[in-house]
Amino acid sequence: MPRFFNRGGARRGGLPANIFRGVRRAFALLAAAALLNAAGPARAATESARRPAPSGQVALAAGFNVDGMPALAGQTVFPGSSFDTAEHSRSALELGNRARLELSGGTTLRLDFSDESLGGALGAGAARVSVPRSVNASLTTADASVVSDASDQALFTLQVSAEGTTLSVQSGRVEMRAGGATRSAGAGETLRAAHGSQPAPPQGNSLSGRKRAGIFVGIAAAVVVVLLVLAGRDDDEEFGGEPCPLSISPNGNIPPC
Repeated sequence: MPRFFNRGGARRGGLPANIFRGVRRAFALLAAAALLNAAGPARAATESARRPAPSGQVALAAGFNVDGMPALAGQTVFPGSSFDTAEHSRSALELGNRARLELSGGTTLRLDFSDESLGGALGAGAARVSVPRSVNASLTTADASVVSDASDQALFTLQVSAEGTTLSVQSGRVEMRAGGATRSAGAGETLRAAHGSQPAPPQGNSLSGRKRAGIFVGIAAAVVVVLLVLAGRDDDEEFGGEPCPLSISPNGNIPPC
């Protein structure tokens, strides 16, 4: 049998043995890297296929249509669906990201959502939107767009009418963008925009911490005054009201008051 290597380690008619082994190792590493790169996308596609698609369900279905068809309570809905409600009806959706929407009568809404967001376009009517913390809500109308702060849970109502778009915030903080300007509203505040105008300053019963503290101090002072007045009345009643003038009759007797 012929010998491929001589005693000096050189391959007959070829490269030295150590260079040959190095080339073979390099080809093996390149092949392994190619296999790993090919397996990465396949693994990602498998994990994506295992992850359930975002979905929700119909909670209240009276007078409610999904993609133009009458809805049933418990029916599954998916991103990109369109919804409309009959007049004088009330419908509700519960989404997999724990957001909830209540639609009033005469509402049209196209909705998109994922595990971290909720978005869509409100064409008419009103929608009451509840989103948990870490879920961002973004809705548009013909007049404005509203975006909630995902750092906290938010509850707000968005209404479209002939007068424009009205945003009423019950909890959290929500921005309205219209006419090239942005305004923010907190709990108890309302924003309005119409026909390309900028949002009007927020209206509502929002008080700063200093004002609330002043109100509490005033109430406490009023309570103290009332208690002092009541205590004074009790003392007067205990000692007989007005003091009796001291006088002595000619016979030496002290007359009663």
